[in-house]
Amino acid sequence: MSLWFDGGPGGRSVLCWGAQEVIRPQPGWLTTARAALSGEPPPAGLSFVGGLAGFVGYEAGRFTEVQPAPRPDPRGDWPEGDGALGRFEGAVTIEPDGRVIAAGSAAFVAEAAGVLKLAQAHEAPPPPGRATLIHEGDAEQYRDGVRAVLEQIAEGALYQVNLARRLTFGGVGSALQAYRRARALNPAPFGGWARLGALELCSLSPELFLRLQGGVVESRPIKGTRPLGATDSETAALMAELEVDPKERAELTMIVDLVRNDLGRVCAPGSVRAGPRQISALPTLSHAAQSVFGQLKPGGDALDLLAASFPPGSVTGAPKVAAMATIFALEEQPRGAYCGAWGFINDAGDAALAVSIRVAQVYEDQARVHVGCGLVADSNPDRELEETTLKAQAWRRALTGAG
Repeated sequence: MSLWFDGGPGGRSVLCWGAQEVIRPQPGWLTTARAALSGEPPPAGLSFVGGLAGFVGYEAGRFTEVQPAPRPDPRGDWPEGDGALGRFEGAVTIEPDGRVIAAGSAAFVAEAAGVLKLAQAHEAPPPPGRATLIHEGDAEQYRDGVRAVLEQIAEGALYQVNLARRLTFGGVGSALQAYRRARALNPAPFGGWARLGALELCSLSPELFLRLQGGVVESRPIKGTRPLGATDSETAALMAELEVDPKERAELTMIVDLVRNDLGRVCAPGSVRAGPRQISALPTLSHAAQSVFGQLKPGGDALDLLAASFPPGSVTGAPKVAAMATIFALEEQPRGAYCGAWGFINDAGDAALAVSIRVAQVYEDQARVHVGCGLVADSNPDRELEETTLKAQAWRRALTGAG
């Protein structure tokens, strides 16, 4: 089991490999995970040198929330669908200024020196993508799904649902090289690559699910998307449109309220608050996001926080349980890693977990890429389909070499 948590240009990267134990979500798994943490804080200035790292799949939410068990995938089930967290005894940190720090057990530090030397000797540009798109999902089926959600919203059963479709690519080759190509096109603050047994996971996620440091909690849901323009002025105009669009504002407001409720389960009364809504441009898209903060109750930990908040509200909907039931009814295949969480919980109990969106799940030379949208009362089926296409663009280019 090997992982690369990539902070993107200007960010911090963390690499770890050689897990001593692998914990997979199942009934009671959070207790097992808690017992695997030593309580030892990392050296000053480092975020992770030992603890648990990996991903938790979307359907693993059935162990923490009222959620249907996944149905068999009509195109074949893949391994590690519920996730895998490795117990690591060391990590390599690459700082934004280029400094490389290996820390952890003496055995890990000694091994890391050789691994880093070998990696530098073999570093080369990734080869071009040669994959082909073999299944894109039916566009009209997705529009029908949007219409079905809108009917439920009109009936008062729901406020919002995140509905996704899946693209499948063949002839992918090396998942790590595919990630390197994707990173060059669309670096992300929560990017990275992981080999988890037979499954590999590549992330271009822009979204923070949970950060816990010194008892302070932050979650930063994203809702609202626009493409970038051909010029800076066009991009600015599109971002200004996103800022005032009532549909996009409502979408984020609903999810912020849901996140406040989730955090309120384990945070001190009166400590949960929302920051300002912000519009930011990423390399290929612009988004609206809003942070929610809280102070964890005394005696609580990152696993309590995960249990209270998983699956992430921004990729389920509101009310959460009803939204997950609708997702199950309308999406023909399980999500796996998509819309789950990926990142780490260090031995001291601090955590950095991203929402696993814009991810490619790679197995036996195929890649599955899910893309979804948040649907509210004034959603338009054609516009939502167009938004999923926009969100798939970076991975389509990285995998196939075409736009």
